[in-house]
Amino acid sequence: MALSLGDTANWESFYVKQYARNYSLPASDPDYAMIGEQVLPVLLTSPYIVVAATTATGKPNWKQAGYCKQKIRTVDGSVDTFINQRLLVSLNQPTLLSFDPELASSYALWFRPFNWFNDITIEVYQYIGSLT
Repeated sequence: MALSLGDTANWESFYVKQYARNYSLPASDPDYAMIGEQVLPVLLTSPYIVVAATTATGKPNWKQAGYCKQKIRTVDGSVDTFINQRLLVSLNQPTLLSFDPELASSYALWFRPFNWFNDITIEVYQYIGSLT
């Protein structure tokens, strides 16, 4: 049996959140007045996810939302590390991301929207179909 990525029954919405510019940080913080880096507070287990990014305040010519990276636990499960591969996420069009399942059985997702966004909503879908 092969992967069936096109079957909507094989996907579940796993995480949804809207982010906005952050003015509550100290002005000396490099992310002041930007959305900044976000580590989604959930653990994903599928090597295949879809990230859908939308914004209410974007311009029509904006096509990209930002970058994602995989964050895993290493060294006896006590040290967090990022896989050094930034994956570009499209804006207003779902982006399929694929991660190596041999690196980790579960992982977190790091997301960094581009600095010019006032707000952005991220929805993450996890593949729940057969992996064989």
